[in-house]
Amino acid sequence: MKAKEDSIKSVGLTLLYEPDEPTDPVVDIVLVHGIGGHPIRSWKCAGHPQLPTTPNSTIHFSTRRKLRKNPPVTTLRRSNSEPLLVSEYHTANRSRTLVRKNSLKSSSRLKLPELVEPAERPIPEVYWPLDLLPATCPTARVYTWGYHTLMVDKKPLRLQNDIFAHAGELLLDLATSRTTLGSGARPIIFVAHSTGGVLVKEALRLSESERDGPLKEVLLSTSGVVFLGCPHRATEHSTLADAIKSMAGVTFRVDPQDLVLDHLSGASSVEAELGRQAFIRMWNDYNFKVKTFQESIVPSYRFLELRAAATIRRLAGFIGDPRESAETISALHSDICKFASSDDPGYRALASCLVRLANNEEDRRHRLNSKETECLAALVRPHYTLSETHPATSYPGTCLWLYDLAEFRAWHHRSDRNKNKILWIKGESGCGKTILLRSLRRRLERQWGPAGSSFIWTTAEGYDTNSIFFPGTSRQQHEVNPANVYRSLLAQLFLQDPSLRRALLRLYNQPRDNPQMLDDALIVSFFADDYIDQKIETPTRRTFIFVDIADDASPAYVEELVYRLSQLAQNSDFSICVASAYCPSLEDMNAIPIVMHLRNSDDILRYINLNLVAEWEERNRTVMRIGQKASGVFLWAEIVVNILNAAITEGASQDLIEYTLEEVPGDLHGLYEWMLATLNEKEKAESLMLFQWVILAAEPMRLNDLFIAIRLTEPSPFTSYDQFGPFMALRVGLPLSIRDLRQLRNSEITSDTPYQFHRWLRARSIGLLELKSDNHQPVVNEPLGLQRVQPIHNSVRTFFLAGRGFPCLAEDFPAVSPSLSTDDFIDISHYTLLRACLVFLNMKDFEHIGHHRGGSTTPLTSPHETRFHQQAAVDQRNLVMSSYPFLRYAVDNLLFHMLSPRFFRYFLPQHEVLLALSHNRARLWRRWTSLLGTTDPATILAKHAAGGAAATALLSPVFGARYRLERVFRKLQARMAAATNETPSTPITPIGPASPRTPRTPKSAGALSLDQTLYHHATAVISGTYTLPPVIKIPSPEQQRKRKPSLIPVRSPPGAKKRDSRIGVITVGCTEGSPVRVQAKGEIKGQARSPTATIRKKTSNSPLASPLSPLGPVTPLSPWESGYGRLNGGVSLGFAV
Repeated sequence: MKAKEDSIKSVGLTLLYEPDEPTDPVVDIVLVHGIGGHPIRSWKCAGHPQLPTTPNSTIHFSTRRKLRKNPPVTTLRRSNSEPLLVSEYHTANRSRTLVRKNSLKSSSRLKLPELVEPAERPIPEVYWPLDLLPATCPTARVYTWGYHTLMVDKKPLRLQNDIFAHAGELLLDLATSRTTLGSGARPIIFVAHSTGGVLVKEALRLSESERDGPLKEVLLSTSGVVFLGCPHRATEHSTLADAIKSMAGVTFRVDPQDLVLDHLSGASSVEAELGRQAFIRMWNDYNFKVKTFQESIVPSYRFLELRAAATIRRLAGFIGDPRESAETISALHSDICKFASSDDPGYRALASCLVRLANNEEDRRHRLNSKETECLAALVRPHYTLSETHPATSYPGTCLWLYDLAEFRAWHHRSDRNKNKILWIKGESGCGKTILLRSLRRRLERQWGPAGSSFIWTTAEGYDTNSIFFPGTSRQQHEVNPANVYRSLLAQLFLQDPSLRRALLRLYNQPRDNPQMLDDALIVSFFADDYIDQKIETPTRRTFIFVDIADDASPAYVEELVYRLSQLAQNSDFSICVASAYCPSLEDMNAIPIVMHLRNSDDILRYINLNLVAEWEERNRTVMRIGQKASGVFLWAEIVVNILNAAITEGASQDLIEYTLEEVPGDLHGLYEWMLATLNEKEKAESLMLFQWVILAAEPMRLNDLFIAIRLTEPSPFTSYDQFGPFMALRVGLPLSIRDLRQLRNSEITSDTPYQFHRWLRARSIGLLELKSDNHQPVVNEPLGLQRVQPIHNSVRTFFLAGRGFPCLAEDFPAVSPSLSTDDFIDISHYTLLRACLVFLNMKDFEHIGHHRGGSTTPLTSPHETRFHQQAAVDQRNLVMSSYPFLRYAVDNLLFHMLSPRFFRYFLPQHEVLLALSHNRARLWRRWTSLLGTTDPATILAKHAAGGAAATALLSPVFGARYRLERVFRKLQARMAAATNETPSTPITPIGPASPRTPRTPKSAGALSLDQTLYHHATAVISGTYTLPPVIKIPSPEQQRKRKPSLIPVRSPPGAKKRDSRIGVITVGCTEGSPVRVQAKGEIKGQARSPTATIRKKTSNSPLASPLSPLGPVTPLSPWESGYGRLNGGVSLGFAV
């Protein structure tokens, strides 16, 4: 929709163009003219004669006016509208707009040829905001804004609003219009001419001073500002005030030295300088785009004053910052914003800038297509982060010291020297770096979130990047992949950086071994060699990146990561903040360093003073002593205060408290060791089992899972290791039941409920473990048993893995050698955890799992049921695994604990593993594969090697364990298939429509006797010896109704004819392929049919659920399992009658 030119208001905001429905405008373009201008005439190229800019024809307006008859003088008129009283003479010459008062002496030097009017050249009238801009930016909404400046006798009138008052009017008009139209958050692009630039700067400054609301939204929505010949700075020979007055004199057509003009233009006002400084600060803070255009024509005036004024305007027309990319337009000051056609070079330059800004905003609305979604899925590798669970919120009144530091303000406001540097927070482990980083993020989100800023948070874990390019070089196999930080950064920037999306799509389309995943080496190489070495521009105006580097990362890894992040900051407008452990040897590479443990002493003293419950007179001395001994480690102070408070509550005296305080080690790991030393021998044994699971688990365990796992854990693993070596992990033993665990395993752990177990956990961990929900947020009304157990801080994990924690707890074990290394201790612990997983899968409670033919998970179902089978099977497996605590963990992480010990990882005992999994008719193999959903070895290994799985690194080709495991699994699969193929050649088909009739098969001879009755109500069973499946004669329908035979009626299959629709099921106690002896009483009549044997889907309320057979209890198939199955050694046969 376009407005008509005659409907444009001379004062206020006018909508010139709006895209038609259903197109939603992307941006609002607002045009603001300078003082003395007009919403139409300032931007319109009028069809008047044009004088060539030669020495003989370029004549000063005020001089030529003296040589001809003066036009009628009006008493009062507005500079930007039609005269109020009488029509006024209008100047047509483009060059006549350059005005400066000259002396009569200068005027008398004009020669006669200079007074000759030149020949007129017609120029079309083009109002480009209405005629050209809608076609250039069809998705933009175009506004023009005007304001009055009154004149009397061609001089500005006193006592009227200056340019700064008009800035307030512009801000209010914009806020009101956008609120009314419901577009308060739509981006704005300002286009200002001449002193209109001063007005726009003041409007943005006024918007910044607002706390919130529609007026504040104007600044928050500003996407770009385009200046056409606007005053920005002082030059070598003039001030900013001179440039403002010179430009105002041209647009107002008055003497630049006029005192009233000085006041109206704000040239000598302090607001002009404040607006300039504020604009630079807002440019750095809000990171909107700025583009400047200068006038490039220096008129060939013979008068040096006029040439000097034009030079001042030209030099003051750019800011002097490389980000503005200043360009020139070949025109004089008043004509720099007038364009005759779309081919005008000046319009092409301006249009290119506006289109680029509009496209940036269009990119912010970008929605990923299917190919981009696939690429993002290949980039993001799901992984469970073992992040610390210490409270994410800062203690009230702390972390405020950061915001007063000059270093932080320089980074926050992106001052000239620091706008491309990273903020590097360094400190000792436990000093509160992560809490400070999260506090900073929340503060910046409140401040910059409404402005559409982006916030990226990621953690960097892992010892170094050698394991990425050289697999198998990790120190410990539980380490988090060090490439995850690069994946996380690229994945979050993928949504807002169009160039990154295109580059990653090219990388994704290249051929590679795994088309569904981008490998780690490729990701790290792309980030380091391609992405950060180029100029990065995103449509997001301000992007904050927070990187939390784990304390156990090596100095080389920290140095490498910080260097790459500093390169990213140099080549972009991202504000990056990094937190890492303190390492004095590392240099501050393009970073603003802040050493936290040297600056947070006031926070620690505040916490101690408010939380220590001591009430004696010398309490302040105790507070100061704790603060001094903490040495900037907030976690140390918090733990010690809790210990002292517990002692004070129990009646400890001041002397005892002070003695304890002196006895406590000053370092964090020493404090942990001192706390564990307070446990007795029995408590240490229990604590060792607890920390083995929490520290070495593949993922943070739920409280219910941990409860079962500890009961399954061998109480004396080191004794078993001395006796059996690594093969202790495969000695599963006799099947147990969950009910037996309390009597047979760790009977000293008497907890029966999650609440009791939680209290036991807190006592044995001496407060070093706590619970948190899956999303690492404070728990609200979540069942206690479903919460995950994690260390209170990453330093606890480091304490155990570094070799001080486990020996401290195992020092009283006689079987533990003092020379046992930390790696050997961890290997023995993994043998223990692997055995616990196998013992649990061998439980009696899971007899119904895996009793299916050949281990296949593909059921023989009706064709009408196969459509929903896959999803139903997945849902049913999930239901079963979620019904038993620890079952899902044992299934998913069996290979992780099997391959974590170095011996199994490099020299997998294939024969022993094969025997363990194939024992008792491959019970463990069948149950495990049933819950995994597949028996195919390649599929099993692919699931465990997929990105994000705990065993991904352990299945690397460098170890060879993957190929050995695949050999074992294929042998197991072959054995199961061989056992299945031993069945006789009678075809086994699913129960479906009635089978064609087959010739009668004579029954086998046999004397009538009664060996055993399968069902108590059985009345007719054939006597004889058969090989399964037998040929059985069945009573006629009449006999069945009268005598109630042993056949159990079930539903008819779809499509069966009425005469063939009777289905019977009988359970025969036998093993597959063995002779079956079935006997009964009575006389059999009727005709025989060849049977078709299959397993039908059973439910828990099936008649087979009743333990009627003397062969033993019949365990029903669970509701989730369909297809082939086994009932306690019995085979269920279905017959079509």
